[in-house]
Amino acid sequence: MDTDTGTRQRRRVHPAGYRIRLARTDELGVVLGLIDGAAAWLRAEKPATRQWNRPWPDPDGRSKRVYEGLLHAETWLLFDGASPRGSAPIGTVTIRLTGHEELWTARERRVDAVYLHRLVIERGHAGIGLGAELIDWAGRKGRSALPTANLIRIDVWSDNAELHGYYKERGFQHIATRTTSDRSPSGAVFEKPIAPEPAVPRIHEDAAAPRRP
Repeated sequence: MDTDTGTRQRRRVHPAGYRIRLARTDELGVVLGLIDGAAAWLRAEKPATRQWNRPWPDPDGRSKRVYEGLLHAETWLLFDGASPRGSAPIGTVTIRLTGHEELWTARERRVDAVYLHRLVIERGHAGIGLGAELIDWAGRKGRSALPTANLIRIDVWSDNAELHGYYKERGFQHIATRTTSDRSPSGAVFEKPIAPEPAVPRIHEDAAAPRRP
């Protein structure tokens, strides 16, 4: 999660940019580590929300869902461009082109969209607008595979009011807060138009990354 503010965005702007590539199936622990790092920060700094205070629905179930994102080439890892190759990633996002059938109505799902999940920016790189830029990059990346998509959609933990505000400040509209048959805690759904590429993008797909088999 990246809860930037305008003041904090002026704190650091990295001139070297950021590299992004698909995560490999052997990087399950890496992705889980980013999620656990964000969860630890939430427990310490945002006690009003229960988000990620325990793996949902349970540790094995969470690992299975994250692994499926790796297996289906939906999950990406973000790296600091100034760090040497082999350094730990600083963020992740999972991109899908279909919406959850209980979070999004049939009518809503008839409109092509890019659905984002598990967006995390490591706290050492928060406060520079990188989360917002990753959202927009992911939207454009998804649209490259589904050209008729003009919307980014995301589901957010229902009790994380601060994160709801974060998305609203970045142009998302709160569509509804819904419940699912498995009682997913992430029931607040938001959407916004896919933004054009900025004049000077900081996030670049890593052309040197090895191709997936």
